[in-house]
Amino acid sequence: MVDFALVALIALIAAYAGGVWTFVRLRPAGPALALVEGVGAAAGVAVSFALMLVLAHVWLPGTIIVAALLAGGVLHAMLLRDVGPARAAGIAAAGGLLIGASFLYVSYLAIMALIGAAGIYLVLRLWLRTRPALLVMGGALGALLAASAGVFALALSGM
Repeated sequence: MVDFALVALIALIAAYAGGVWTFVRLRPAGPALALVEGVGAAAGVAVSFALMLVLAHVWLPGTIIVAALLAGGVLHAMLLRDVGPARAAGIAAAGGLLIGASFLYVSYLAIMALIGAAGIYLVLRLWLRTRPALLVMGGALGALLAASAGVFALALSGM
């Protein structure tokens, strides 16, 4: 059985991902296509979490592997155009390992932290150059992971 709070959190992060994607694609794609792409992004995030939840009931180590692979894949696809294939692969590998390791402690909050930081990067990339946007994304990811660890520790202490 899945906790209602987790379902609500997944719905909120999916809506965030869809909203960010719609905003980022608004100018190049036009309003109608950007909205369709945003709904697709939100659905993709929701389906990814649903698949991880199902996999967690079958094989928990597989969920950690899938989380790390999804994180690496998303980072690679997001950064490929901005930093090139070699750097994107390196950042994706490091990010996948970080999210996989963080998943051991904060579970699904690690993926949500990555989605939050990626959204910040995509929006900032509209106005800033790549390096400052990457620096802010890294700082945001670190802060979100630290906040996730704090929230998780607080929740566990109250049990």
